Amino acid sequence: MVPPASIEVATPFGRILLVSADDRGIVASEFRSRPHGEARHVRYAHPLLREVKKQVDAYFARRLRRFDLPLHLEGTEFQVAIWRLVAQLEAGELISYGEVAQAIGRPLSHRGVAAAMGATPLALFIPAHRVVGSDGRIKGAAGNSMRRRLLKFEGIAIR
Repeated sequence: MVPPASIEVATPFGRILLVSADDRGIVASEFRSRPHGEARHVRYAHPLLREVKKQVDAYFARRLRRFDLPLHLEGTEFQVAIWRLVAQLEAGELISYGEVAQAIGRPLSHRGVAAAMGATPLALFIPAHRVVGSDGRIKGAAGNSMRRRLLKFEGIAIR
């Protein structure tokens, strides 16, 4: 197996998105602080990371509504089912924890869905920010969280 390669992609939020990939697909991504919002270049060439940068840049330019990238998801069968479903959401599309639970055939597991979203290993590519409470509110996110910033960026009015 090829060891993971990484890229840092600038965002309009003064943070970078650190993405790691190997021959299985994207294995990790997270938002990190970086002084002045600058991003470093790819540590070494990896075709998937070039496509990641292209798609992330297109998303932040509002030209991409859903990522089309191979995601390598490691978790329980329950978590992976949730993450795969949520990864199909388009920009601006919301779903509740209960609706996710219903869609994966576990209608009483909305709390488990919330826990799985909190453990999402692929920030942005599994858009946890688009999963909300049944009342349409963001649950468990601080006032200036990335979830709130991403929803606002996508033009979603949040309460």
